[in-house]
Amino acid sequence: MSQLRELQRAVQHSVLHKDPTPALAVVADGQGAPAQSRLDVYMHGYGARLSEVLRNDFNGLFAMIGEPAFDALVVAYVDSHPSRDFNVRWYGARLPEFLRSSQPWSDTPALSEMAALDWAIGLCFDAADEPCIDAGALQAIAPDEWPVLRLRLRRCVQRLRMNWNVGDIRRALDGEGDVPQPARLPAGRGWVVSRVGVKIFHRELPDDEEAALDSIAEGRTFSEVCGELAQRHEADAVAMRAVLLLRGWVDNGWIADLST
Repeated sequence: MSQLRELQRAVQHSVLHKDPTPALAVVADGQGAPAQSRLDVYMHGYGARLSEVLRNDFNGLFAMIGEPAFDALVVAYVDSHPSRDFNVRWYGARLPEFLRSSQPWSDTPALSEMAALDWAIGLCFDAADEPCIDAGALQAIAPDEWPVLRLRLRRCVQRLRMNWNVGDIRRALDGEGDVPQPARLPAGRGWVVSRVGVKIFHRELPDDEEAALDSIAEGRTFSEVCGELAQRHEADAVAMRAVLLLRGWVDNGWIADLST
């Protein structure tokens, strides 16, 4: 067992550090394949597999910067972030932060935001199926329960805030018009990613809807949600806006359950 452990550690070190020396000391030549050739299979395969995973998980970013630039990014990310997850699905979780903090990519903030949007789309798609309420559940709520009502969003609903027009770029890359150039927005925008069946939708959030969803995510009551809306609308318009938002969330399948 100690010999196997020694072999595993040597090969791991060679693969992660691109240094064949430790592995060549313990990997034997095979029939028709010298030790270096056998080791090259693993050294190349490690990076190639992670590159394939990242390309699939960040196809918006890939389309935005092109293959040569994406390949260079992958090499730098793999070198600085060795895989430590048993499930390769989660390997790209740190890529948005890597883009924010590492040059030359940090010089273009839109790249990290596109990566964050790509990741949110992936999380939305992979989220476990769970039931959602329908309009009948709203009709069953007693009048005195509305102020203390709490809503829970389904796990597939992902939200993020962006300062660049990457949402518009991603929609264009998905076939919805000409692809615009990256541009900084006058003010940050909330964005939501959701799922119906296996189809993914994403759109910009109005400021009042973003604030209301923030309140829901923080576990606040419906009365407190209306209080957020009251800061943005005239008093006589708050109730109607709250009803329209709630009905939209229910129709879109965003609400997992209600509680009082």
